[in-house]
Amino acid sequence: MPSFVKQNTNQICYMILPEGIREDLPIVLKGLSEKYSVSIVVIEDVNWNDNLTPWPAEGVFKKAKPFGGHAAVFLDKLTNKIIPEAERNMGVEDADRTIMGVPLSGLFAIWVGFNSNAFTNIISISGSLWYDGFVEWMNKQMPSSQIKKVCILLGEMEKNAKDKRMATVEERTLAAANILKSKSQAAVILELVEGTHFSPILPRLERAFEVVYG
Repeated sequence: MPSFVKQNTNQICYMILPEGIREDLPIVLKGLSEKYSVSIVVIEDVNWNDNLTPWPAEGVFKKAKPFGGHAAVFLDKLTNKIIPEAERNMGVEDADRTIMGVPLSGLFAIWVGFNSNAFTNIISISGSLWYDGFVEWMNKQMPSSQIKKVCILLGEMEKNAKDKRMATVEERTLAAANILKSKSQAAVILELVEGTHFSPILPRLERAFEVVYG
């Protein structure tokens, strides 16, 4: 069962966060949940390289495991098991859902917007939109008509990554935002913010909630 912070609302933000930053977040998430009157569900037990990538690709770093490309399998689990179970436990009906991801799960969040009608809003923080062929794929697809807001935050120094693929992230993120603007009726907000690869994370979480729920 995912961990959650519940408010008396039908607004729910489903978060898929890197393991390394989760320990510092409970108090912050509780504060955001109360400030913006939104329940938060943190999805755990995710195979990062496999569950969040849309198709197989080489790993990024030397000797890194390749990406498995099983996002479709994980989306099925998310929409048919995780979400119904979470909302049943919270007693929520007719939920207004947001999906939030950071790096690879930020990539997954954007991909979900093209493959599911389950979410109203998308938040991608430092999303791995450099992923091989992803922007080209977006250009050939249509996003869900259910999407109302897309918030994309990217560190202004992320384009300085040593890895050549990751260094294309700003260029490809700008292209992805333009595709979403041209193909959907959603309000698409892209902001370059201070910092590096999803750091500092707390101001980005606050900004993302302000954009979507403020």
